[in-house]
Amino acid sequence: MTALAGIREWRNSFVPINRVPLDILSLVPIHLPSQKDRFRASFVCRHWRRTFLQHAALWSRLFLSKGEGYAKTLLERAKGSPLDIIANLTDHVGTMTLLPPHARQIKYINFTHNHWTDIQRFSEVNFGPLPLLDILQIDAVVEFDLDGPDVMTPPSLPLFSGATNLKHFTLCSEGSPFLNHFVFPNLTTFKLSTAPGENGFRVLELLNFLEASPTLQAVHMKIIAVVIRGGVPRERVVVLPNVETFYLVMIDGAPGYEIATHISCPSARNVSLMHETDPENLDPREIFPTSVVWSAIVRQYSSSPVEGVELEIKTLWDNIITSSLIFRSSNSATVRLGFKLSASDDDDSDDGLQIPLGDLACELFSQASRIIRDHPLLSSIKRLYIEHRPTASDSDHLKRMASDIGGLFKSVVSLDKLTFCGCDPLSYLTPLDLPEFHNMEQPVVFPPTKELTISHPLTVLSEEECMAAIVGLAKSQHAGGVPFERVTVCMEKLPATMGRMLEPWVGVADCHDEWDIEHE
Repeated sequence: MTALAGIREWRNSFVPINRVPLDILSLVPIHLPSQKDRFRASFVCRHWRRTFLQHAALWSRLFLSKGEGYAKTLLERAKGSPLDIIANLTDHVGTMTLLPPHARQIKYINFTHNHWTDIQRFSEVNFGPLPLLDILQIDAVVEFDLDGPDVMTPPSLPLFSGATNLKHFTLCSEGSPFLNHFVFPNLTTFKLSTAPGENGFRVLELLNFLEASPTLQAVHMKIIAVVIRGGVPRERVVVLPNVETFYLVMIDGAPGYEIATHISCPSARNVSLMHETDPENLDPREIFPTSVVWSAIVRQYSSSPVEGVELEIKTLWDNIITSSLIFRSSNSATVRLGFKLSASDDDDSDDGLQIPLGDLACELFSQASRIIRDHPLLSSIKRLYIEHRPTASDSDHLKRMASDIGGLFKSVVSLDKLTFCGCDPLSYLTPLDLPEFHNMEQPVVFPPTKELTISHPLTVLSEEECMAAIVGLAKSQHAGGVPFERVTVCMEKLPATMGRMLEPWVGVADCHDEWDIEHE
């Protein structure tokens, strides 16, 4: 039988697939979709099995939940290759105890739906140096007790202290994230996601964690919790000199602007501060930061003059309203302030709101206009883009928006490009003698502007009245000695004579009858 097996093996070596060089054949399992398929491939023949078993990197991904026998087999096959460890709720202590002799090989750990006690146990078992550990991902869930309340038991200090070279840390926690139990001095990427918890989110723990991670380059945080500022002096600021990307999303709590004022990212290229809530938790007075808080944010995240500002306010499906305010600096850095209100699909648009949807849209525009005016580095602005999809519902809304736009234009010296997209012309074309604005003390006065673009205006006016209003605006600018160098109009059912009507009052008239236009 041994002789026959040897003959069959010898004949198998002449099969074309087995004439492939070993370094090429060993790459076959890499392209298989799962580790289970890799095991199957190793049983095709002895030649394949010897080749694959000698390629240690193929067996370096361990799912601890598969038991001790499985783990022993893979650890033996992996030899000295860097290890990827995946742990979940079904893991046993016995399997964990196999890892300490291989701790220096561990490069990646992913805890999937683990209790903090499990994570602590793993850390205690593998307490030694973890010099290769580069990525740590933790998804911690609340421990369920049939005889009592769900609990989040704080782990002991510290966790994974041997991972001094860790670069990427992702933490998702159903309750308190226990950030004070981690210290990673060489961290470059930090991602945090929390769910509501009884103890809230403690800002002090976050600041201490960030301060102990001075090499961070990217920070992404999504916090669904009540923010607790206890123990944080208002003057405290943690400087992260290497961070280029900073995202902070607050959901169903107070906006995270207060948190942002305690963190400084002077080299940030992309900053996003988002606030998402529902009607029950909405405080219309706190959609955008106050002037004092906004000035602090500018100092922390924006060191260059602003060249472009983009304001978008949209309503979606009558139960969602969003707002985005973006500042683009001369060094190509951006700071984005965002707001999203989501009502239940079963509710009407105004049902449960402390403020009607129309009033909320005006409040958003008013606060955003104030934020733009209050920007300390606004004097060099060259591009302004405004998209305000909700139309003003009554004359009071129109007057309020016109007043906000007028105040906004007063803060601008001159513009290279001004774009209105989806806006109601009645709120910004007030140089005309429109009856809705007879009682306004100061009509909107446009700043000197090289290029004006009006894209798909939403209005109760007819197309002819809308076009007459735009022509009247161009005429008033011309009469004031600061004519538009170029006016671009894009809208459906555009009158063919529009271009000729504008030509006497502008340098170039560019009119398009189309549905869409992209802003720069």
